[in-house]
Amino acid sequence: MFNLISSLSSSNSGLLVTAIIAVGIGIAFLVSDARTPSTRWLSGALLATGVAIGFNAYLLHVGVEDLPFWARAAGFIEALAFICGVEWGIRVSRTAGERAGPRVWGLSRLAEVFVLFHAALSAVFPVQRIEHLIGAMGDPAFYLSPWFWAFATVPTVGFVFITIAAVRMLMRGPDKAESGRILSMLVVLPLLGFSFIVPLHVAPMTLALSQVVFLFGALRYFMVQGARAQFMARFMAPQVAELVRTRGLRQAMRKHRVTVSIVCVDIRGFTSYAHGVEPEVVLRLLRNFYAAIGMAAARYGGTIKDLAGDGALIVIGAPVEMEDHAARALALARRLQSHTRPVVQRYSTSLGLGVGVATGQVAVGIVGQRARFEYVAVGPAVNLAARLCDRARDGEIRVDADTLQLAGESARGKPLRRTVKGLAEPVATYVLGAEDASNA
Repeated sequence: MFNLISSLSSSNSGLLVTAIIAVGIGIAFLVSDARTPSTRWLSGALLATGVAIGFNAYLLHVGVEDLPFWARAAGFIEALAFICGVEWGIRVSRTAGERAGPRVWGLSRLAEVFVLFHAALSAVFPVQRIEHLIGAMGDPAFYLSPWFWAFATVPTVGFVFITIAAVRMLMRGPDKAESGRILSMLVVLPLLGFSFIVPLHVAPMTLALSQVVFLFGALRYFMVQGARAQFMARFMAPQVAELVRTRGLRQAMRKHRVTVSIVCVDIRGFTSYAHGVEPEVVLRLLRNFYAAIGMAAARYGGTIKDLAGDGALIVIGAPVEMEDHAARALALARRLQSHTRPVVQRYSTSLGLGVGVATGQVAVGIVGQRARFEYVAVGPAVNLAARLCDRARDGEIRVDADTLQLAGESARGKPLRRTVKGLAEPVATYVLGAEDASNA
């Protein structure tokens, strides 16, 4: 590698260095965020860009007299980099809502067609591409050459289409993490285009500047993703994390109404127990209690809305919608009694666990500002689950009739009629005893 660099002219050496940097950035992105589809495509664009720059540097070193046959592939390598970038943009457009999708998709496909046409032209006329396009601005008469306009016009139209698509995405409000990368790409695209036609001794500086601009956008992306990961780790199920990776936080957590099941759980006898033992023991109890709740919630796709004192409130069916949310809620409630209750009772036999479950339509979304955000669910079902939990004795699961009906289950005994704040009519509820939980 070092022998190759030393054998090239200073301008070609600069091109090769920028090619290595582009490949390195692409690999770094892929390693650090490989699970996000948009990042995989963006990494592919960076890797292909680095290969294209290095390929062109080699062709310039060889010269048109000894140009090999496979030099015809140069345009297709550049097209691959462009298409990977376009595919990244299409996936980002999905985070801006459904309205942005079709328009961005159409403009992006048109841009790909023009760039592929340029690649085909470069394959047919490889010598003319090098002589009349690369470094054309070094010749004062470059704009008089019909070959220059033949090679420059087609990709320029493609760049214009993709720029319009990017602006549309920004106007529709894409995912916050991706917006920084979109803005940086709007600056990088013309810089990459100019790097083909500027004098060869200027091209490495143009490419290096484009990489610096893109790194600023990438830095903002990873800062937002890091803060987001902390938020999701505290409250969200794995299914939510996957939804955020594919659709963005804005779409995954948008405020809307949805029918969900709410599970509320609370430690019985906690207040008197906490007064009689050391605070460190209470902290250990709560730590193990919350850990058990977290594992149980993740098992059934629940999102923890609140961890407060000696209780927790879990939402099933949002932000990831689930048709079987009621059945999952009952399964979660039973697991809390069969697995989490023993965790609590290891500290004292005077401790127990009560669980309330309710189903209904709620408004869900993220509220807060800057560094402090909370995922909230508001509606009568939340209040009902909390009231049922308050009335549940140790080992009991109190559930409303709607949850049982949606889950396809029935309960022994007559229903209890409960008046709940916010509801005009009393609500029919049932009690599932400890034996129901242990036999589940």
